Amino acid sequence: MRASETGGLGPGRFLAATALTLALLLAMVAARVVWFDAYWVFRADPPWRAATEGGSRLIDRQTRRAKVLQALTRPYGLALIGSSTTYHGLDPDDVDTVPAGTVYNAGISAIIASELPLVAAVVAARPDVTRAVLGLDYYMFSRPTVPVHLDPSLATATGRLTALMGSVLGRYAIEDSRLEAVEGSEDPGAWTYAGFRVTPPLPAALTRENDAARRRSTAPFRPETLASLDRVLEHLRHLQVDVVLSPVNEAQRRVLADLGLMDDFARWRAAVAALGARHGVRVLDLSDLGTHYPFDPARGSTAAWLDNLHYTPLIGRLVLERLGLRRAPGTP
Repeated sequence: MRASETGGLGPGRFLAATALTLALLLAMVAARVVWFDAYWVFRADPPWRAATEGGSRLIDRQTRRAKVLQALTRPYGLALIGSSTTYHGLDPDDVDTVPAGTVYNAGISAIIASELPLVAAVVAARPDVTRAVLGLDYYMFSRPTVPVHLDPSLATATGRLTALMGSVLGRYAIEDSRLEAVEGSEDPGAWTYAGFRVTPPLPAALTRENDAARRRSTAPFRPETLASLDRVLEHLRHLQVDVVLSPVNEAQRRVLADLGLMDDFARWRAAVAALGARHGVRVLDLSDLGTHYPFDPARGSTAAWLDNLHYTPLIGRLVLERLGLRRAPGTP
């Protein structure tokens, strides 16, 4: 190409100008993505929160992507790892034995055992994390698959770096950086910066529907899934780790009993306890804690239960007390 064809610029200067223009365009796109912060990764108070009051259809529907990115960027020393039972039940603000603002709830909806090592790898890679609580439920070790899985590359430093870069210039990051993608959630409630989801009581129609869904989805215990838990504990071996078996109410036990799976439930509890003992990790089996708080799916949420699977912070505070993360009432 002749200099006259590039407005007097030589080939080298033309390429440099083109590269600079592209860099400026990318910088503008990245700035827009970071400013809007659709997955709540970069800013404590992104602009969409004012319009939605903390509700996010995007985080509700793409919890895996959002929670991993948050776990890679939030400042925290204590990680709460688990499923939706963890992010509905354990409020980091209820932890009062560590400094405020140092707890992150990394619970991910419908996570299964094979995905737990990836979350553990993310948490273990954070230099300031010293402790992890692993909240387990039976479904993690019985559900055969889920429609969307965590990216296996998160197990590597390169994969985690790629995920962070994608949160700025990835296709989804760019497409989702608009209010229409965030607002309009069908799920009542809102997320907190610490990864907890504040959810109001559910009506009876919804708790009945959730009970019916549990009856369709509850499956036999799959002992082979314990290999994933073994990998989780290997990833976290340099941290103080506690394993908690989530509280289970009588309504959920009825589901298990009606499907002939109570023996599976007992085998799962015993297997997790044995695996924890082999690793020298404390396993708190709090399954029976839920039986002290009655729940009837036909009557809607209670103060203790959102539905037949998810406990509220009323029970969550008792769990935190058992873990030594919350002082019992009356304790100075």
